[in-house]
Amino acid sequence: MRARCLSSVRILFLLASLLGAASSVVTNAAGSSARPASGAIDSVLLQWRAQLKGCGQPAAAELYRLRDVDALLHVAMFEAVNSIERRYTPFVAFVEAAPGASPEAAAAQAAHDVLIAQCPQAAAAASATLSASLAEVRDDKARAAGVEVGRKAASAALKARASSGANGGDPYWPEPAPGLFAYPAVERGRLWSKMTPWVMKTPDELRPPPPPALDSEQFLRALEEIQRVGSRRSSVRTRMQSDIADFWGANDVRFVVRQLVGLPGRSLVQDARFLALAEMAWTDTFVSMMDAKYAYNFWRPVTAIRHYAKVGAPQLRGVALAIGDKDWEPFVPNPPHPEYTCGHCMSAAAVAAVIEAEFGARMPEIVIDRDNVLTRRFTSARDYADEVAAARLYGGVHYSFSIDLGRQAGFDIGRLAITRWFKPLSAAGQRTP
Repeated sequence: MRARCLSSVRILFLLASLLGAASSVVTNAAGSSARPASGAIDSVLLQWRAQLKGCGQPAAAELYRLRDVDALLHVAMFEAVNSIERRYTPFVAFVEAAPGASPEAAAAQAAHDVLIAQCPQAAAAASATLSASLAEVRDDKARAAGVEVGRKAASAALKARASSGANGGDPYWPEPAPGLFAYPAVERGRLWSKMTPWVMKTPDELRPPPPPALDSEQFLRALEEIQRVGSRRSSVRTRMQSDIADFWGANDVRFVVRQLVGLPGRSLVQDARFLALAEMAWTDTFVSMMDAKYAYNFWRPVTAIRHYAKVGAPQLRGVALAIGDKDWEPFVPNPPHPEYTCGHCMSAAAVAAVIEAEFGARMPEIVIDRDNVLTRRFTSARDYADEVAAARLYGGVHYSFSIDLGRQAGFDIGRLAITRWFKPLSAAGQRTP
């Protein structure tokens, strides 16, 4: 069954109601946060997830390969732990594990080997973290056996992604006719559209239909809406909506998953699988969104609004619409690539689909804050995905129809991850029907 879309009606409802949602928003003027402690333990998975920061801020040519590492590291940890636990179908193949092998040591070694192979600059920090992780395993035999599993799992995962197409950089915009100005910038994100996906079969598997025609009511109403709501000088956007646009525009939508790791009653292999699926789905959203963006090369609201300030307001059924402003600017910065479809919406929805599959419609509460001033609480993955999507309208960078389709594609990608990878096995080691 397909996920429900975040329709324009839903967005407008959010516009009217979010300010009053006191149960999910806490503002602390004094600068103190009422944020409760997460249920997460000091998991080996989280220790190594944090080590991804050791890759630093990559140069443009390294961006795509290192983004792929986010998924690769978690897949290698899952493959190592799962080779010992034998609970799910593997990514490549089960690695032979000696009886009593430590899953924690296996996960740590696998993560270490992926990290130093893909981010040599992180080698010193990774080695220190590995020593600390392995020191937690007191049994020498279990530790050594786990290390061996981790090494083999990492090697297999690295080999499987060796030809992912994540190496290199973006091309420059096409060269114009001789004598004309050449735009001196790259097509930001273009390489993602050429990468081998993790869960999709091809980059265009979930490519949406073309955006609406420029003279259609759907496009013109969406443009009229975003000119009012998403303007830097908007008089209809509330302060809370502005804060939400700012918050999600500046944050990685994945950080919600951290609080769902290490919860009581969950095993290491369950958490490893959850993180691997979330990262695979999240990475594929970049492949899918960039495929659509460069397939259609659709203009951003700022370009459309300034265009109609020059040529005159468009008409709908003979009535001029309130569209056009030569000085219009979005509330948050424009991403440096085409508009269609909404990438944040897609990424959040993909993560939300994995969360929902793992924890159900009502998940354990996650609490996130910004500088101890804005606190967001969610017990529904869909509510989280809805808010990220609405933030792109409030920010003035995505039309409502692009938000709808981006969100839908994200849920579809999340479901593909769940249905295509890491299926539960029966006690006899066979796939569960």
